[in-house]
Amino acid sequence: MPDHSLSRNLPPPALVGELIRTGEILPDQKWTVLLGGRTNVIWKVDDPRGARVVKRYVKVAATPLFRNDPPAELRVLAALNGTGLAPKVLCEAGTPADPILVYAHQPGEVWREGPQRVARTLKALHEHPLTEDLTALPGAPDGSDALACQALAMLANLPAKQVAQLPMPAPLPHVPPSGVRRLLHGDPVPDNLVCPPDDPQAPPVLIDWQCPALGDPVLDLAIFLSPAMQQIARGRPLSPEERQLFLAAYDDPATERRLNALQPVLHWRMAAYCLWKMHQERPDLAYSPALAAELAALQALKDQLIRPGKP
Repeated sequence: MPDHSLSRNLPPPALVGELIRTGEILPDQKWTVLLGGRTNVIWKVDDPRGARVVKRYVKVAATPLFRNDPPAELRVLAALNGTGLAPKVLCEAGTPADPILVYAHQPGEVWREGPQRVARTLKALHEHPLTEDLTALPGAPDGSDALACQALAMLANLPAKQVAQLPMPAPLPHVPPSGVRRLLHGDPVPDNLVCPPDDPQAPPVLIDWQCPALGDPVLDLAIFLSPAMQQIARGRPLSPEERQLFLAAYDDPATERRLNALQPVLHWRMAAYCLWKMHQERPDLAYSPALAAELAALQALKDQLIRPGKP
């Protein structure tokens, strides 16, 4: 297994040499570690032809909700070339045991405000045709039973004392599988959305494609709208007004109805994931306030059921 315990600030000399030999990186360029990712080791490399991103995958960093799949990322980046939805892929390198991907650096700032812009990006992605090279992507869980099974699998690996922190939102509504198969990013959180610097209204570009899938667009929408994911990135969940702006811009009533029907199990699944992240060998403490945000949203749904006349 490759040694990823070395400083993330230092690219392996063998990797630098390989990329210089192939011409993907010019000699004597500056390598800067990018700290935004929570999974893989990523560097930005200066280059007069345009800055590059070099991603070194940490295979053990995959989680129950977010895969870490180098071949799938390469396949999707190639399929989306020229669409403006993803960076341009340049090459793959390394070995199967230590895979490397090189793609064009996307300039700009990560998304923080204006949910309508994100809705336009995700709508364009979900309307992208499923070409033959994309049909081999894994399927995403579909329907409430499959989503609940994901949550239960995460909780099964935690001590009962920890699981007790997560209320069982019984009964979860039963929502049958949709059968919808669209291209999903899988992890459209704010830090994976880069806003182009030259147009403040342009839809953001999606980066970090290591867990794409085919399935119901509801899943991408739920990840972006998740109070936990917004709490981690921005320090606060989206407001009800921001959520409505997003859904209005996405403009798909059928998907919005499925999202609303699945919302209890989606909140519960994300809360289970937060709890799982907090109780691994290396706990991620950022997920403690994220868990609180997700549980607050779940409680708000319960309150609405109790008082259906309230908005």
